[in-house]
Amino acid sequence: MPPNEPELNLLKNLILGDVISFEEVYRKYNKKIFNYSLRYLKNREEAEGVVQEVFLKLWENCRKLKKDSNLNAWLFTVAFNAIRKKFRKLAIEKKHLEKYSTQSETSHDEFSEIEFRDLLDKLTQHINNLPSQQKKVFLLHKEKELLSAEIADKLNLSKKTVENHLYRAKTFLKKTLIKEGFLSLLISLVFIIRVLFSD
Repeated sequence: MPPNEPELNLLKNLILGDVISFEEVYRKYNKKIFNYSLRYLKNREEAEGVVQEVFLKLWENCRKLKKDSNLNAWLFTVAFNAIRKKFRKLAIEKKHLEKYSTQSETSHDEFSEIEFRDLLDKLTQHINNLPSQQKKVFLLHKEKELLSAEIADKLNLSKKTVENHLYRAKTFLKKTLIKEGFLSLLISLVFIIRVLFSD
């Protein structure tokens, strides 16, 4: 569904660097991005940091946006990447903590920062390689947290078609990552499990 007239005008003014339009975008999206980040980070301070990073990047890059840009998708893509960086940082900290902890037990599901980065990069790559409609439905479901019926209405599709796209996308992503040897990491990482397995 293309942006409506108010959204187009908002985007147009934002591209011109209009502060009032920026503040309007912030009011419209900051709570959504905070809640999205909090779901995965489980830490209010970290989630607030993601919100700050997202809107700082928006202000720094607003003049580079195109007039037909999907602002919602742009914001949540930046948020997703910021969350990925937070998880990478946590993985590094975890590695250093374990280095100085007792070495009497070795967990089979420990993962390195490199493995974690590879998994997230692979996930992003495979999501981007989904057929166009599947990708659109999958991201609306996961990033905007829309229900199948809401996605169907937004994209002018039947609910059954949306559910079929979601099923095919999840099945492809799970099978592909497992085939590439990421099964143990999939079991370990709550973030990835929620992206792929939750309804």
